[in-house]
Amino acid sequence: MTDFRPGVPLPADSTRTQERQLYHAQRPDGTWATMLREEHGWQWRSLRDSDYGSGGWNDMQKWLAE
Repeated sequence: MTDFRPGVPLPADSTRTQERQLYHAQRPDGTWATMLREEHGWQWRSLRDSDYGSGGWNDMQKWLAE
């Protein structure tokens, strides 16, 4: 069985992202998350549980590393 990974892989650099594009990335515990860049920041959500958040690129990177 393969993991469900919506969107495209999250680039390592925020300047390579597009507004309203859905991205995905894997967290250290193996769970997948999606993220979306909006005009005023980012929104992100875990695909395993109800863990989610919003904020800037650095906030999202910190959450992804947890």
